Amino acid sequence: MRQCIIFFILALGIALGSPAHAVREYSGTSPSGAAWRIAVPDDWRAGGPLVLYQHGLNFAIDDDPSLGPLEDIALAQGYAIAASGFSQRGWALFRAIDDNRELLQIFRTQVGDPGELVPFGGSMGGLVALKLAEEPDFKPLVKGALALCPVVAASRAWDSGLDLRLAYDVVCDGVNAGELKEGAPPYPWAYNLNDIPQNLDYLEFDPDVRRALYNVTVCTGITLPESIRTNGMRQRLSRLQQFTGITDEKFLMTNIAYSTFVLSDVLRAPDKMGGRNPFGNTGAHYGDADMNLRIRRVDADPLAAVEFRWRSDFRGDVGTARILSLHTSDDQLVVPAHQHELRRRVGADQLVSAIVRETTPSHCGFSDREGAAAWEALRRWKDGGAKPTVASLQSGCLTVPMTGECRYDDSIVPPAMDSVVTPRPPVTPVIDGRFSGNWFDPSRNGEGIALEILDEHRALAYFFTYPPTGSPMAQAWMIGAGTIVPGGVAIDFMNHRPDVPGAAQAPLQHWGRLWISFTDCRTGSMRWEGPAGWGARSVPLTRLTGLQGLSCDAPVSGAPAQASGSWYDPAHNGSGFHVEQLDATHALVMYYGAQGSSPFSGWAVGVAEGSLAQGVEVPMVVPVGTHFGDAFSAAAITHLTDRVSLSLRLGCDAGNAVLRVSGQAPQTLPLTRLTRPAGTGACPSP
Repeated sequence: MRQCIIFFILALGIALGSPAHAVREYSGTSPSGAAWRIAVPDDWRAGGPLVLYQHGLNFAIDDDPSLGPLEDIALAQGYAIAASGFSQRGWALFRAIDDNRELLQIFRTQVGDPGELVPFGGSMGGLVALKLAEEPDFKPLVKGALALCPVVAASRAWDSGLDLRLAYDVVCDGVNAGELKEGAPPYPWAYNLNDIPQNLDYLEFDPDVRRALYNVTVCTGITLPESIRTNGMRQRLSRLQQFTGITDEKFLMTNIAYSTFVLSDVLRAPDKMGGRNPFGNTGAHYGDADMNLRIRRVDADPLAAVEFRWRSDFRGDVGTARILSLHTSDDQLVVPAHQHELRRRVGADQLVSAIVRETTPSHCGFSDREGAAAWEALRRWKDGGAKPTVASLQSGCLTVPMTGECRYDDSIVPPAMDSVVTPRPPVTPVIDGRFSGNWFDPSRNGEGIALEILDEHRALAYFFTYPPTGSPMAQAWMIGAGTIVPGGVAIDFMNHRPDVPGAAQAPLQHWGRLWISFTDCRTGSMRWEGPAGWGARSVPLTRLTGLQGLSCDAPVSGAPAQASGSWYDPAHNGSGFHVEQLDATHALVMYYGAQGSSPFSGWAVGVAEGSLAQGVEVPMVVPVGTHFGDAFSAAAITHLTDRVSLSLRLGCDAGNAVLRVSGQAPQTLPLTRLTRPAGTGACPSP
């Protein structure tokens, strides 16, 4: 995939001009170990535009990253351009966004603050470009993105990879020396890491790949001249082609390479899924009775699947960015159905999705003129010009003064993904307001999360816990806003306010990531990935509380207006309350305080009895005595009852609290609602 973008690296520079100014170049290695390169026109100043180039998938770490085929023309037009080689080989989506985050910070330090970002890439790089456009800290600066043959629905692409790998085992079963290697249980269909050759770089049509997959030739004859293939080889090859819909033999070999080497690396590599399986085909029906009967059935780990979807799939929340995306019509690696998914996920006013008609299958095989037309159309559009159409791309292509075909065709309609990749059963359960509440691991009683499911596929989670061993603090709490994805919740930024000696206020720090999957409305799993000293761990979850009118068995609508949600005093930002209205006269109240914004640094929990609207006294308990992670011990927890208490009165959108901390004067806090959980009733009109 790294070389998927074929167009206009030289011809475009000739047609539209070579760089008119001297160029400054920078290179180095980021803190995560990714090689990077930057080129900047001498007349570029802070506030100028920056192209972020994203390379496609290659199976070796890129220690000399290219600035891509736009380098010459982008520099000539006044753009700076920067690229990361990524700190991972293969499917680099686990770190690619963070690698770009580091790259942008390096650019700001060494060059200046860009006023505009234009992510650009092809294949896997096209997906990274799209994901940068929806990433919260990039989104405000992204005016436009150019994505060539992007893997939009990446998790579905890997569904097809798993299908091919498992179908191969059926088709080549019993063929002497034709069966692929088996890996360690429970995933024999995935190579062990030490069985993946280290000399592989490009997986497309690579002689090394053909040598490494000699077994495939024995089974299917795929790399042999037609004249010396046996009838058995021809029959097995034909069956694989019929099953996959891949008519081109080179593309079939490439897809087999991805479904063996890359898929196995995703599953087993410690810097990716680390043995936690996100892939599955249980419930898939292949339209082939023998295949349905004989194919191995694989169950995905629901928690791993939530994480993999979050890291890999494009969701479509691109703010105000303009997206221009191209695909070749007979791409048999990243199928044009990804354009169908792109059109579903991005509004028509912000997207131009175009397909070029080809007579020979290719992956990103655009001509120089087609690429030039796309870049120029995006530049005009993002800078205030008219939105391009497929017809205007074609006419613009014909005016580009260079050789090459112009094949933009607005009559091509990309197929739906389910017509190309065997669909899986719908992901369940559907996450809605009934999932708001407190969740915990019963073996770790005294620690847990308070979860608020919000509107617009958002969620807020508090992780109330304890510090790691060696910390002088007695408690710890983290908070993070995330996104609902099929099957669970993904929170990319859990934030922590550690106490810092001598600091006026505890600084907000990025702590790590949190993933939650749900088996049903009452059970699930959670995985955290924290910083050094905190570690990573997966634990089961059980529901402890739910909100009034939103029980697991109740409809999602119809809950009464209530005090459930998050509340805070704007004058004491960094501290606040999470409230769960359990019924008309009972509420769970959790207070969290931070250094500098509260007289109490830590967290406390209590149950309010009575009407919150009229005001109640809430006795609070402060749990202490244990540590985070493997050092946690429920038996070591002591519940302090003399540290914190409060008086609380909450209306629909405003209220007040009197916080009393042992040894300090009471503190009155006028409260404002911060969140309202999905499904709870809106405030009545005045």
